[in-house]
Amino acid sequence: MKPMDEITFIVLCIQRLALYLEISQEEVYTRFNAKKIIENFILPCFSVLKTQNWLIVQNELVGLMQN
Repeated sequence: MKPMDEITFIVLCIQRLALYLEISQEEVYTRFNAKKIIENFILPCFSVLKTQNWLIVQNELVGLMQN
């Protein structure tokens, strides 16, 4: 199991991106899974991401979802 702060961060990312992109949280999660964003980007980069401004994180995640 992942430490709770990583899980909380992932949930917050999903919630905020859903609001920003005006799609459901389920759709964000589906896109994250399709592109393996959680496994390949969020978890390996968590220590850096959690210290970044949310807009930087949001832009990175949106870019990953759209590629």
